[in-house]
Amino acid sequence: MRTLALDDNPGHTVKHLFFGSGVRRGSAPGGLGVRRDTIHSRLGAGTMSTARRRVVERLRGTAALLAVTTTLVLAGATGAVASPSPTPTPTPAEPTLVLAPLAHGVVAAGAALTSTIEVSNPTSTDLAPTSLTVELSDSPLTTSPELDEWIDNGELATEASVIDRPAVPAIVAGDSEIVVSTVAVEALAGRTPGVYALSATYGGDVVSRSAIVLQGDTPTAAAIGVIVAVTAGPQTDGLLSAEDLTTLTGTDGRLTDILAGVAGTSAILAVDPALLASIRVLGDSAPASALAWLDRLAALPNERFALQFGDADVSVQADAGLTTLLEPTSLDYAMSEDDFANATPTPSPNPSATADAQPEEGGDTDTDTVTLPDLDELLAVPGARAAMYWPAQGRADANAVNVLAQQPSATGSPATTLLSSAETERSEARAAASSAEGAPLLVYEAGSSSAIRATAAATEGSTQARSALISAQIALEASSPSGPLLVTTERMAEVSATSLRAAIDTVFSYPGVVPTTLSALLSAEPAGAQSAAQPDEEAATRLDTLLAGETSIAEFSSIIDDPSLLTAPERSDLLQLIGAGWRDEPNAWQAALTAHAEATTTTLTSVAIQEPSTVQLVSPEAVLPFFVRNDLPFAANVVLVSTPDNLRLDVERTLTVRAEPGVNTRVEVPVRARVGSGEVTIELRLLSPTFEQVGPVQRAQVTVRAEWERIGIIGLGAIIVLLLGAGFIRTIRRRRRTRAAESVDGPTIDQGTTEENTAREPEPDRPVDRRDE
Repeated sequence: MRTLALDDNPGHTVKHLFFGSGVRRGSAPGGLGVRRDTIHSRLGAGTMSTARRRVVERLRGTAALLAVTTTLVLAGATGAVASPSPTPTPTPAEPTLVLAPLAHGVVAAGAALTSTIEVSNPTSTDLAPTSLTVELSDSPLTTSPELDEWIDNGELATEASVIDRPAVPAIVAGDSEIVVSTVAVEALAGRTPGVYALSATYGGDVVSRSAIVLQGDTPTAAAIGVIVAVTAGPQTDGLLSAEDLTTLTGTDGRLTDILAGVAGTSAILAVDPALLASIRVLGDSAPASALAWLDRLAALPNERFALQFGDADVSVQADAGLTTLLEPTSLDYAMSEDDFANATPTPSPNPSATADAQPEEGGDTDTDTVTLPDLDELLAVPGARAAMYWPAQGRADANAVNVLAQQPSATGSPATTLLSSAETERSEARAAASSAEGAPLLVYEAGSSSAIRATAAATEGSTQARSALISAQIALEASSPSGPLLVTTERMAEVSATSLRAAIDTVFSYPGVVPTTLSALLSAEPAGAQSAAQPDEEAATRLDTLLAGETSIAEFSSIIDDPSLLTAPERSDLLQLIGAGWRDEPNAWQAALTAHAEATTTTLTSVAIQEPSTVQLVSPEAVLPFFVRNDLPFAANVVLVSTPDNLRLDVERTLTVRAEPGVNTRVEVPVRARVGSGEVTIELRLLSPTFEQVGPVQRAQVTVRAEWERIGIIGLGAIIVLLLGAGFIRTIRRRRRTRAAESVDGPTIDQGTTEENTAREPEPDRPVDRRDE
């Protein structure tokens, strides 16, 4: 928009808009900048003729109209230009740094410190040459929380010194450069062995933080065990589908990466039995990749123990007041005999059969049945140690630890609970094996475990940088062990085979560390410890809600022939919904619980009475049709109970109904009207065979014509019949009287044979024959 001054009226300005056509619009007639005294100056005041005055008035009117129109258009256009739609301002990209000390961040005594620093330029402009600033803390870090504070927030309690300033060449837009920083031994002199904070700065404000371990002459020896969780992550369905298994066990699948990461290591496996059951229930139809994965798992020599089905959180079950942990009730609902055609058939017993008995013509001569695997076979984890429990996030309060220790086991010994050191109070002695008032514990180091988890999920380019933090955490936690130590991968949200292997190798390659076994951890001398965790009341409340829904499903399930077809999937889903992996995703967990609650409501309302219409009862006896809807894939056995609200109707109170799946089943209820008329409301409800209400109550409105009305109609009909009969009798009597009177006057003469009678009768007219004349 421009502001232009008119030459003929410098005191005014007019705004011109430039439209898309490229044509510049000038000032409108009659608008600002238009001189209106031209005609007056030429004609003079009071000397104009009438015609000219009319012309001037017309010009003035036209000018005024155009001025108003132009003003409105300009005002609207100006408003449109002045208030454009806001365009989001993109966040400018900034350079990034990744600082990765070599050798997993471990610097041996008398060795130089070498690091790689990757500088990336995601901006749209080139970066000029500059230099990096590499700093190292003057004093060592002493605790895992202090290390976490440095990595997360950059807060450091000690001073730091610049140890290197490597040059960085120019970096074109979208490219990156790797700079090698080598710090001589002399620059590290004066620092005692320990963990030191390391950082690299680019441009004064782009910082990457890490840590290194300066080793002494004699590394501390420590035996460490690593537990890897073999799970599919949070799930909502009790069993994984064939499609899910194909994805998880494929070339780049999560489960494939886990086995590839632990193969050839001494890692201890914590296996979710729901994975194995999901494959086994499919029988011959299981994906080939899933069957191959199952074989690889069984062939691994690694020690292992079984998690709860679906990696269900054991601590929340104890917090909810359960004294016995939840288990699947059945998985038969997920199996089909057709998928086990290659299984060894079992002859069906037939005591009445004899050796010389012949099959009936057209009958089935095959009496063999396929034996499906039982629940224990489906859930078995080969070589797993029993009676071990791993609560979510290593959290289990004192009561939960006591409840878990008392769970039944095959050996009769108390069960062992895995706890995180962040949720445990223990003595100065640092060891995995612990005991809380006789309850066996295995305490794993929280700092190292978190670092291992982060490394296992890291991209290939950042694995080296992440692994340095594992070494730093181990250096802090294994500085003075009193027994074997334990670290875990925790529940991994993401995992890469290469990164997982790097994380495990970092632990076992740390100077002085030797792998230990699960048996050695469990048999070590326990140290005193107790849980510092608090009950998770929110999670316990959510489990209570799930259990209430399961109870409702159990009550409802009695309407089908095999209730386990509803109750067993519900239990499996429930265990998955309290899986430990959900605790790291609270929003997704809440969404999953809400969806499950809606599905439960849908199931509970899948069998119900269709809303009835108003009925006009015009006969004393009739049948009232009602319909039972069944959206289940199974036939439903229910009882229809009909209860009228007054005595005008006699109703068949109960009728047994078998509602076929997927249809509306018609139910005819016999009714009989009594004396009295009016409106009757029949309350309709469905009951299960165990007398639990099924679906909502419905009410049918019936208009009744009473019994006395029927009697009145019959009486009126009888009166009409009597009147007609009386009239008929009266007519007959009148005719008889007439005949009697005629018989008194004389005998009746036959008109057909007497000439006299013939003469008396008038001759009929006949045409005159002219020939007679």
